[in-house]
Amino acid sequence: MNMPGSCVSIIIPNYNGEALLKKNLPAVLEASKTYGRPAEIIVVDDASTDKSVDLITTRFPSVKLVRQEINKGFADTVHTGIQHAIHEYLILLNSDVRPYPDFIAPLLTHFKNPSIFAVSPLVCSPDGTPQTVSWNLGIIKRGSIKFRSWDMKEAKNRVEKGQTLKSLFASGGSVALRKTMFKKLGGFLPLYKPFYYEDVDLCTRAWFNGWETLFEPQSRVIHNHEGVIRKHFDARRIRTIRLRNRFFFLWLYLSRKGILASHVPGIAYRLLFRTLQLDMTYLIALAQAGFCLRQIVSVRSLLRSRLNSARPLEMILLDIEQTFSNSE
Repeated sequence: MNMPGSCVSIIIPNYNGEALLKKNLPAVLEASKTYGRPAEIIVVDDASTDKSVDLITTRFPSVKLVRQEINKGFADTVHTGIQHAIHEYLILLNSDVRPYPDFIAPLLTHFKNPSIFAVSPLVCSPDGTPQTVSWNLGIIKRGSIKFRSWDMKEAKNRVEKGQTLKSLFASGGSVALRKTMFKKLGGFLPLYKPFYYEDVDLCTRAWFNGWETLFEPQSRVIHNHEGVIRKHFDARRIRTIRLRNRFFFLWLYLSRKGILASHVPGIAYRLLFRTLQLDMTYLIALAQAGFCLRQIVSVRSLLRSRLNSARPLEMILLDIEQTFSNSE
């Protein structure tokens, strides 16, 4: 196995992202050169109908191109990239993410600790504003997950004190992780197709196995949110899928007590509130999730038998939050 700080495979899933690749691939190539160690770049094309493939073969010949003849979606496209990756340490980047030249080394440094599964960079908007998805500290409120606010001053103060910044998950659009652990976890669950919550679920399962996810603010990327989802799905369907998959996630990992005592009353409260606002999206998402309830129960039972810990999601979140609070 390669030691931390040596080799890395950068995997970029692509679907009709010709313009995004043209804009962002040069930054990825520059970052790989700045890193100064072996760093392969893999673009997995998910049956694009634009000129993405021609762009890569003509303008970026050093990039390894893997083609899928049938469109399979984000999770399967990442899995294909990982199958073709030759290195243990992986970085997943969406095609609409532009990394800073020095973003690789700060991420890989953390893998000196054998319990680290994934590391998130500081994800910024084009104007440099930090995005909240960089660092995810959550609590359960009214039976749903809520993430606490934070600011860069707070993060930098903790780093200066030598503290690691634990996070429930790292965004699948920009994350460094270990290939062996990813495979042991079984990768992304197909339950969440076509998109959203695959990364939250993956890192949660890692936490159940005692493997941590961290936030590293010294590594920076710009995410402009120009990717496939917003181009091919309308806003209402995107929101419905996000809500449906949140139900999936909570039903898989909340304790039975949490589901009955907090989550179910929380659903009733939100359903009434959203209905009074004439917002039917929540009801539609709940109905879609409920239609899959038998499948959820089966997956929940299977995961519980495979994961090393019987702790519910509430306890995982509490442990992360207590580590954060105790260091103040």
